[in-house]
Amino acid sequence: MRIIRILGIILLLLAVAAYAGISTLDETIRVAPSKLQVSAFQEIPVSFEHLWSKTAHPFSGAAVIDADGDGAPEIFVGGSEGQDDQLLEFRDGMLVDSGVKFGASSKMATYGSTALDLDDDGDTDLVVARNDGVYLHLNDGGKFTSQKVPVPFGKDEVPMSVAVSDINGDGHADLYISVFISFPAFKAATFNDPDHAKKNRLLLNNGDLTFTDITDRSGTASKQNTFTSAFADLDGDGRPDLVVSQNTGEVELYRNLGGGRFEARPSNSGYGFWMGLGIGDVDNDGDQDLFFSNLGVSIPAFLTSGDLKASQRHAPEWLLLRNEGDFKFTDVTKDHGLTGYGFSWGAVFEDVNLDGRLDLMVAQNYIKWPLHKIAPLGSKAFLQQDKDGKPGFYHYDALRLDNRHFAQTPLIADLNSDGRPDMLWLNMDGPLRAFLNTSKSNFLTIAVPDTLSYLGANVRVETDKGALYTRQVMGSIGLMSDQTSKLFFGLGNAKAVSRVSIETTTGKILAVDAPGINRTLQIGDFTEQP
Repeated sequence: MRIIRILGIILLLLAVAAYAGISTLDETIRVAPSKLQVSAFQEIPVSFEHLWSKTAHPFSGAAVIDADGDGAPEIFVGGSEGQDDQLLEFRDGMLVDSGVKFGASSKMATYGSTALDLDDDGDTDLVVARNDGVYLHLNDGGKFTSQKVPVPFGKDEVPMSVAVSDINGDGHADLYISVFISFPAFKAATFNDPDHAKKNRLLLNNGDLTFTDITDRSGTASKQNTFTSAFADLDGDGRPDLVVSQNTGEVELYRNLGGGRFEARPSNSGYGFWMGLGIGDVDNDGDQDLFFSNLGVSIPAFLTSGDLKASQRHAPEWLLLRNEGDFKFTDVTKDHGLTGYGFSWGAVFEDVNLDGRLDLMVAQNYIKWPLHKIAPLGSKAFLQQDKDGKPGFYHYDALRLDNRHFAQTPLIADLNSDGRPDMLWLNMDGPLRAFLNTSKSNFLTIAVPDTLSYLGANVRVETDKGALYTRQVMGSIGLMSDQTSKLFFGLGNAKAVSRVSIETTTGKILAVDAPGINRTLQIGDFTEQP
């Protein structure tokens, strides 16, 4: 018994020593290319704090939603077991409880949430994954009624998040549910136990918000537990493809073949603890690149290899995949300076300093890892900059977005409706934190309706300098979260925009010429093109 205690102490000391070195490396691993002048974000008070019950998974969920249709966003945020969800609104310089209730919502632990007009009545609804199932909260003029989606989950599996898209082009919202093993049955570092892995569900909308499970025949049955998944058109054919961030498995990519059928395509990710998912056009070439968070270097590899087989490559580092077209991806993680960092959860691409290049926000710290309680990592606010002629991501303390809580995901929203992307950190067992963007750079923002018909749409902004910026309308990015439907375009050194166009997945094109800058365009500002 004494030998076991001594070995335990030795292992702990080794872990502390390793972590001390890793923590230092994490904070200083990348030297920024210059002393870039940035505008510091301004933190505002928030009335919500997540209180982990320790009887369910420690996660929350969040979605940006215009619940009352007034054009200003509210923030839906989920509570733990026994804790109410809240809908927060920006009022008097603070985020406070709006007082809106969610019908038959229970006190079950709330995980992922997605905002979208599901019933095409002009009001934005919510899809919420809870510890006891998936709920639709249907909005009618700011009042919500609830219905549970009758999905038969096993006793040891729970839905973590829901991605929404029209997978077959019939005009109805289909659901892809990311499923995880339940909190009591969870075992760490388990890659090859088929009883521990849980299958995701693809539900086809019958046209009346009832659903048919087509998982097996669609080809999207997953191989492991999943925190989050998202739909995005990765090959430019107008159909929503599927990206699955598998935990203790390989990243899964599914190409949409049409007719409700998908084809698995290789990611070559290796076996990692894939958690958060960021999607965006990092290199401004018109297609969508992929970022996956992982446990990084926070925990020694011998503690995380678990039951991996010799033929299964252990991949603990973060992963950035550059889209080369035709469903071919290149690992450019190291090229962009994103190796050597710590345990991370949700990740989101956004141009937070409005210079015309996508930046990267990454949530960090593992609530079950004792050393992160002692020496927590700061969540990362990476700006994309060039160094020695090569693009990379560099953390900037000057943004004042430091967050040393158990961060789950970044959340992007225009809280004060000034057209700039504001930032929130959703924290596990801690306070929700919100920061207003004070950048003085030029920008143009497009408020895309939170409707099915605009999901997957490609938005292009052309400046007077000849620059072309692209964004794709997507949901369920980050980790169990849904970002704002506004698209923010920093203009860099441009002082005018010559044209903005929106092309939907059905081929409809909307455009506006010379719209001005430093404003938010509404869909009514566009004209449909012949």
